[in-house]
Amino acid sequence: MRRTPFLPSLLACLLLPACKSPSPSTAEPLTWGDAEWPEAPIPQPGGNSNADDDGGGGDGDGGSAGGFVPSSGDLSSVSQCDPFAQDCPEGEKCVAYASSGGQFDANKCVPVMGSGAHGEICTYAGKVDATDDCDAVSYCWDVTDTFEGACAQFCQGTPDDPLCPDGHECLIAFEGSINLCVDNSGDETGTDTGTDTGTDSGSEGGLPNIEEPESPDQTIEGELEQVCPDTTDPIVLYMSNDDSNSQASPVIARQLINEGRWVRPNQVRIHEFLNYYEIATDNPEDKPAELGMQMRRTNAVDAEFTLLLTAKGQVLRPDQRPPMNLVFSLDTSGSMSGQPLDLVKDSMTALAGSLRVGDVISLVEWSSSTEVLLESHAVTGPNDPTLIGAIETLDTGGSTDLQGGLVKAYELAEAAYLAGGINRVILMSDGGANTGVTDIELIAEAASAEDGTGIYMVGVGVAPASGYRDDLMDEVTDAGKGAYVFIDDPAEAELQFNERFLSNVAVAARNVQMRVTLPWYFGVKSFHGEEFSADPAEVEPQHLAPNDAMAFHQIISACDPNSVSANDTIEAHIEYLHPLTLEPMNETQQVAIGALVKADAAQLYKADVVVGFAKSLIVIGARMQDNDLAGAVEVAEAMAIWLDQAAQTLDDDEVADMATLMAHYAVSLGQLA
Repeated sequence: MRRTPFLPSLLACLLLPACKSPSPSTAEPLTWGDAEWPEAPIPQPGGNSNADDDGGGGDGDGGSAGGFVPSSGDLSSVSQCDPFAQDCPEGEKCVAYASSGGQFDANKCVPVMGSGAHGEICTYAGKVDATDDCDAVSYCWDVTDTFEGACAQFCQGTPDDPLCPDGHECLIAFEGSINLCVDNSGDETGTDTGTDTGTDSGSEGGLPNIEEPESPDQTIEGELEQVCPDTTDPIVLYMSNDDSNSQASPVIARQLINEGRWVRPNQVRIHEFLNYYEIATDNPEDKPAELGMQMRRTNAVDAEFTLLLTAKGQVLRPDQRPPMNLVFSLDTSGSMSGQPLDLVKDSMTALAGSLRVGDVISLVEWSSSTEVLLESHAVTGPNDPTLIGAIETLDTGGSTDLQGGLVKAYELAEAAYLAGGINRVILMSDGGANTGVTDIELIAEAASAEDGTGIYMVGVGVAPASGYRDDLMDEVTDAGKGAYVFIDDPAEAELQFNERFLSNVAVAARNVQMRVTLPWYFGVKSFHGEEFSADPAEVEPQHLAPNDAMAFHQIISACDPNSVSANDTIEAHIEYLHPLTLEPMNETQQVAIGALVKADAAQLYKADVVVGFAKSLIVIGARMQDNDLAGAVEVAEAMAIWLDQAAQTLDDDEVADMATLMAHYAVSLGQLA
């Protein structure tokens, strides 16, 4: 999965009232537009950025945190590995962690749980657990209070002679447990994210000025002054949901909670929560996609606003859809016995009720070997007897040859290809693969046919969440440009393969890319999509499903609160291809800020609730990793009340379900005491 590139230049002017503007503003100041709903009651814990752990100020106002000195001293005696040698077993990496729960003081081997490369956005599990979703040669750094940061590459060479790519220097700190390549170009004008590095106001660029704290309460005097851009050129950003309809993370979290377990921070992917819950409604009837934009001011002192951009896919009704060629690649290995196989059958049965005459179905089951149960079977209508019979015969045994099962599935999909139809491979598995090699190139090539009507993949995870490995499923469905869902009970099977069936298999608009143009004084403080960049080449367009929406939720802030004018405009723009003719299409909205913050914002309120819910799971997980059970329960209880109030205000069943789940979470966490 690709992740959002880190854009420090866009974060240069966010937090301080001392921010300087190029010229005085003569436009109408904005004195209205505050959100009508309360903020989520989420505290601000640290990750590897908790300044309280190392005596820093870290108060979010730009004050410098306590620092440290680059050092090549001996590592703590509790270290398990050498961060320069990276001498961990295959599939693991050597990272810094806090052996006593305070600041970094040692190194240990942790599993590689993601593929985020240097500079890409990452999610961090906290100093004690120290896992992240960066690749094997990077570590999540510069982490915010919601446990998102940017992957930083490990230094190579030795402590005495470290090596980094051009434009970077090796930061060695915390008794040598940290060794990371950081930008020395002077372009990074670090906002105070509460990082473990302290940037002094006297620094002229490059590495921060770093000092070793002499005592736990040492701080650096002075305030870091952030300055606005030297020009009034607008800020132009491009964004995309790299997984346009992936929505597994919230269901995995729900099942973990229902199993009496707790959710780790790196199991929460906020953009998948925005995909899963219904944010935008009133989908267009007469065009493939439609643009939406809502905004409210959420902090008048810091000139902070929350902005929601949506791309809504055209309405598609069951009687309007084209015929389907669906090939099911079913994992029937030994690990699928019991609940996983039952969920496969539930999903298949729900989908059988959505079929009609003209649809073609193939079934491939695989364990140690591959067997074709149905090949290009033309169904007679809903609940086709032959298909139902094949579903009932499914059984488990053997190891897991995912490669063989996928190769055969794509062969069958190509043989029965329907021109102008919907052609899909639907992979159902618990995510394990212990035989064969997964051919990502095969999947990607099939999904990238030149005519834009390739064979896309839908990934379906079925397993107890406590033992489920979703990294492989996430990777293959990302390559296959299709939905990624997780099934935890028969009701979820019915939701995904009946109510959302068309959203999961059809395409309303191809290669969708969103663009937003902001006044010069704005920067993005937090982005809750998956990719954004000032360079459109860095953002991969994705397909938009019918009856569905892409939602891009972001917090923007002005470098100088006095610069925000009600008369200035925000422009949103989407470009996409017609799903059948591939004709380029687009839509633009340009709205004055003063009018935008007065307009309806019900969808933004719902999006705020979804993001707050996801962030609270991250915070609770971080508290649990720090052995702060009482703090975790406190957050869950407060969030349950907040969610219940939001459910009543919005009259929204999904938010009511969140409130119920969070209340259950608070009780189950309390029982762990």
